[in-house]
Amino acid sequence: MSEPNDTDILMNGEEWFAKNRGMLINITLVILIGVVGWNWVENSSSASSIEAESALVNVLSSDNTNLVEVARLLNGVHESYKNEPVAERALILSANTSVEAGDYQNAKARFSSYLASYKDGGKWIDEAKLGQALCQEAVGENAPAIAAYQELTNSPNTVIKVRASALLEAIQTTLEPLPSRPDPVEESAVPAEGASTVPATPSIEATPAPPLEIPEPK
Repeated sequence: MSEPNDTDILMNGEEWFAKNRGMLINITLVILIGVVGWNWVENSSSASSIEAESALVNVLSSDNTNLVEVARLLNGVHESYKNEPVAERALILSANTSVEAGDYQNAKARFSSYLASYKDGGKWIDEAKLGQALCQEAVGENAPAIAAYQELTNSPNTVIKVRASALLEAIQTTLEPLPSRPDPVEESAVPAEGASTVPATPSIEATPAPPLEIPEPK
């Protein structure tokens, strides 16, 4: 069997290309569409991330001194950009700002939202647990607060561990009943210097004698 020469290879190649031209064109189109689509997704994601970061920076750099309003705006960034990395930061900042404002009910709700949304890999899980417990204590829910403090005393985060231990000690001290106060004892008055210490004998008032009866003259 003779080896194919260059002319045979070229002719066979042209014949194969002619037969499979349509398939090659389709494969090329699929590749091009995939590349264009990937670039579009990357660019869209990048643009969205930049927009989300800008929204967060705008809230944090504003001159707004109303912490309740700032917390609400930060929570709005989280709601608007839930699929962006900035959303997690916005939510934990919103909850912390609510605590600073003394708005414990909203702070507790936002910490709970964080723990539900980022339980599988959130960067501030222990911080959120501590903040939630602090809010629970503030609104009178002492039992779950104590349980959370006890859990966080084993946190690998040294700062969280120390704070949890201090808060646990404080709340347990507050809950311990105060000792009952004994009834006051009334002390007798101290006699003046030189005065007799013999108790005075009560005076007996003399009963006046009845008047004498003078007989009448006969």
